Amino acid sequence: MSDPYGYSQPYPAPAAPPAAPIERPKTVTYAVIGMWIGGLLSVVSSLFLLTMDTAEMKALMVTEMEKQPTYDPSVIDAREMADVFIPILQIGGAVLGLITLGLWIWMAVMNGKGRNWARITATVFGGLGLLAALSSVGNIAGNAALGGATMPMSTGSTVLAVVDPLLVIAILVLLWVRPSSAYFNAVGAARRQQRTGY
Repeated sequence: MSDPYGYSQPYPAPAAPPAAPIERPKTVTYAVIGMWIGGLLSVVSSLFLLTMDTAEMKALMVTEMEKQPTYDPSVIDAREMADVFIPILQIGGAVLGLITLGLWIWMAVMNGKGRNWARITATVFGGLGLLAALSSVGNIAGNAALGGATMPMSTGSTVLAVVDPLLVIAILVLLWVRPSSAYFNAVGAARRQQRTGY
């Protein structure tokens, strides 16, 4: 039956064909593997901090406090301060290690799924991590050059301090090379098509 007013009923838009799965390039896969390794390294780093020789750390802290010209033992006892501060440092380091592990896992999963916001977020986190690593290395080198003391570091901690920034740089390069960018763009376009229907 025709409409007496001349209006025709619109036909529903044809459903968009299901998009073919987008193949993840090896560059993104390697970046994701690197993120899982980074998470593992954050756990190892926390374990190094928790198992450090606390007696040596406390002795170093006491020595450094007593060398300060403004130090007054009648106001604060350096040994008591070290006894309080070192466990807080170790627990804080362990908590920070768990948070870092969570961020590594989150970024690995989301970047593996091709989320461009995750690639940008990983880049920001990586940049901040590199700045922190450079700052730590600069402080250690500066203290050593000026004859100041630095916190004792195990060989494993020293190796991690070098490996971690190199891993971050490799991951960031892998995330931004051309095949990776094409993958992130394709996943983004497919998700937009899914949401809008065209």
